[in-house]
Amino acid sequence: MFVLFLAEPPRVNCHYERVKVESEAWFAEKCRLNARRRRVISETDFSYFCAITAADAGPQELRTLCDWGNWVFPFDDLFDNGNLKENPEEAQKVIDVLLSGMEIGEDRLNTGTNSRRHSHLSIELQSLVDVHESVWTRIAQDPPIGVQRRFAKYMNNYCKGSIEQVQWRSQRRFPSLQETLEMRRKSAGVSPLFALAEYALKLDLPDEVFECESIKEIERIGVDFVVIQNDILSYCKEEDEGVRHNLVAITRYELQSTNPLGTPHPQAAFDSVGALLADLYQRWFLALAKLPSWGEKIDIDVQRYIASVRAVIMANLNWSFRSERYFGRRVAEVRRTRVVQVLKKLP
Repeated sequence: MFVLFLAEPPRVNCHYERVKVESEAWFAEKCRLNARRRRVISETDFSYFCAITAADAGPQELRTLCDWGNWVFPFDDLFDNGNLKENPEEAQKVIDVLLSGMEIGEDRLNTGTNSRRHSHLSIELQSLVDVHESVWTRIAQDPPIGVQRRFAKYMNNYCKGSIEQVQWRSQRRFPSLQETLEMRRKSAGVSPLFALAEYALKLDLPDEVFECESIKEIERIGVDFVVIQNDILSYCKEEDEGVRHNLVAITRYELQSTNPLGTPHPQAAFDSVGALLADLYQRWFLALAKLPSWGEKIDIDVQRYIASVRAVIMANLNWSFRSERYFGRRVAEVRRTRVVQVLKKLP
């Protein structure tokens, strides 16, 4: 995994340590977290991820990223292994409330955030919605409006992917590798980070840049890198939890079903998914080679945006081996040996 442009050590924002403490304390207070959950948020340390994503951001902008990052894990867990994981009706209610507050420009001024009530939500869910609304308010107050539109669009896609995942689980449906990859591209919540980085770095790019096929391809590659990295690295944790919507797990099931005379070695599934990563590196450099020019001033910010997409990929990989989320206290050993223990055959 640590090869080519992911081989170098990442740059970390100089405001990281101070902003981490401030963001975690604010989030814990807003969501009324007990001591155990405060510790989990601190140990997860998504602020480190954000500090790599926007290494050149100021403290105020980095704080917005960290607040969203500390929000997204508890929110995402509701759909992964929480109360909403097999309850599409309740999941849709939460998402409807969340997205209803994301008006843009005049729509936001006419509606106003205080006019919206969501008393039908539990205290925990209401607190999470309020946290996200605080983040959105900061983004919505800051031009350019293109950043706001992209963030709202990407959040909408993320929520759609989360609902799809809940629906599949509630129906006991086990999709194909390609179906899972398409769903995970949305439900992994990677794209909102691109818009957040754009906001944090104060980039002002014209819409035509984001209509360019090379930029679209770079964004697609960035999302796929994070999705595939995550499914490889989270596989052991999800195997323990019985989660089957994982690219490695699905590949193992497909290999088992097509080899009735014997059980393929688990390494074959990891090699197969790893080959997807190898293809992404090649596509990345081809996309860069086809990038057009918009003139010196815009090109500078385009390069900074591309660097932020690359930084998200780097942040995900390096954060995964800093956090104990996937490998517990064996994280250093796993990085050194590149060996993990998995079931010989899936149930």
